[in-house]
Amino acid sequence: MDIEEKIDLLEGRGLCDHCFGRQFARLGRGLENYERAHIIYDRKEEEEITEKDFVRENIPDREVECDKSCTICSGLFNHLERFVKRVYNSLDRYEFSTYLVGNRPPSEVVEAEEELWEETGVQWVEPIKSELNRLIGKGLEKKLEDERGLDVDVDFKRADVNPVLDIEHDRVELQINSLLIHGFYNKLERGIPQTKWPCGNCRGKGCEECDWTGKQYQESVEEIVAEPVIEATKGLETKFHGAGREDVDAKCLGKREFVVEILEPEKRDLDLESIQKEINSSEKVEVFRLEFCEKDMVEKTKKRRSNKTYRAVVDTEEEFEAEDLDVLQELKGTVHQKTPSRVDHRRASKTRKRDVLEISWKKTGEKEFELTVKGEAGLYIKELISGDREKTKPSVSEKLGMETVCRELDVVDIEKPEGYEDV
Repeated sequence: MDIEEKIDLLEGRGLCDHCFGRQFARLGRGLENYERAHIIYDRKEEEEITEKDFVRENIPDREVECDKSCTICSGLFNHLERFVKRVYNSLDRYEFSTYLVGNRPPSEVVEAEEELWEETGVQWVEPIKSELNRLIGKGLEKKLEDERGLDVDVDFKRADVNPVLDIEHDRVELQINSLLIHGFYNKLERGIPQTKWPCGNCRGKGCEECDWTGKQYQESVEEIVAEPVIEATKGLETKFHGAGREDVDAKCLGKREFVVEILEPEKRDLDLESIQKEINSSEKVEVFRLEFCEKDMVEKTKKRRSNKTYRAVVDTEEEFEAEDLDVLQELKGTVHQKTPSRVDHRRASKTRKRDVLEISWKKTGEKEFELTVKGEAGLYIKELISGDREKTKPSVSEKLGMETVCRELDVVDIEKPEGYEDV
């Protein structure tokens, strides 16, 4: 079908300028659809219309027509200013630098448009939904600049805000995308889990056992980090994504990578240096190098497998001499570990092979020594020490020929991803 044939098919169908011109939306660049319609109206009686005619210099001075009699939109485009205002008002609480407008046209409009396409084809066509998105978006951008002084951009991948105008019900459905902050933390006290830990008895509902808090532990790294962030963003809640986690009773002094995700933030223009100082004033958790990040950093962080160095205080069943510990050098290499007894209720039962990369020791008492181990990601240190009833082989206990127990454990170093070696 050529342009002239399509014009003939569309004439007499009672289309407004927007809906007529939209059937030729892919012809020409930088034109609005009603301008395409005006070019056709102006030139169709004089000569054959070709794609080359759809240029700005051919637009005639002509009023735009769009009234209730349009058989497609029933005059929707006369309400653009009201649509823009409705979307604008829905965003008044939020800070953002990127946006993406969506809309849901009335069902009868969509049906009428599809019926037209069945008879006239879809060559060069733009759906009414796309035109409305574009025009409402342009109007919104101008209104935001004029009235709020905001310089915002369209983002088709992951905009800060995504308002969807439901035209039929005259309402805006607003999606506020999360704000993401990447950083590293140290946990300076034992007895604090990484994330919120619901009470094992009531599962978060609140009971006498947890003093009606719903929590097994009254604070966590997540909550200490989240408190000033929530206050600054006025967000709904947070999610905490860590590159692994240390045991509740272990300190982390090796700067563990994390991303804190703030759901439905109202504010995005944050002073991260000030937030970092406030978190660090807790003296329980210390954070480093806070910076905004993109969504893909969550997956990267959670999948990160980094070698770690641990320092453990080990108690022995019997007294020993310093030279007795030399046998521990034999632990360097591959260790076979079945799922530890302490976690076998929540993890798959299997045998894992992990490497001990470096190991050293220092006698600190008649029945005590300090052990430093650098291990491959996923190495269970407590079980490496105790043997876990022979579920880990070889082990410290096996090599020394007596029972050994990890009394204290610290993560003292975690290998950093590329670009963060200086953290």
